[in-house]
Amino acid sequence: MQGAEAHLEPGERVLFRTGLHPVAFSGAVGMALSVALVVLLLIRHNDLPVATELQIALVGGLVALFGAVPAFLRWRRTALLLTERRLLVTAGAFRRRELALPLPAVVEQEPGLSGKLLDHGTVVMTAPDGHLSSVAHVAHAHELVERTRTQARRAPRRGMAPA
Repeated sequence: MQGAEAHLEPGERVLFRTGLHPVAFSGAVGMALSVALVVLLLIRHNDLPVATELQIALVGGLVALFGAVPAFLRWRRTALLLTERRLLVTAGAFRRRELALPLPAVVEQEPGLSGKLLDHGTVVMTAPDGHLSSVAHVAHAHELVERTRTQARRAPRRGMAPA
């Protein structure tokens, strides 16, 4: 989460911080299970030498491992920070997107099928120019949205102008 914190202004205080939920690994896990099934079927239904079976298992393990790298990078490099004046978002595995929304920002949550049960969701943010951005599988998405709305209501009363 160092990427988003690098964009903090002097004296800016973080009120709430979150990142991606482990559900973000569901695609990588699904791919690893598919690769494991293929490896198992190749080894089980073919009369191959032990060395060949080990090579198939090794290559399958490497494919599953390299397939999980983008999900891991996305999980490590995604951060959503709420400060007194704005919402800072950095997201992406290889190409990082950075967004700074001044408060009051329009932030909504779509919990999805498992979101309420596992406490995650898609956070949809509307920039002042009307551009929509979203981040899927955000941990504690409901709490982030509620705290953002609360802080947006407080900001004008405290005399803070949106940055």
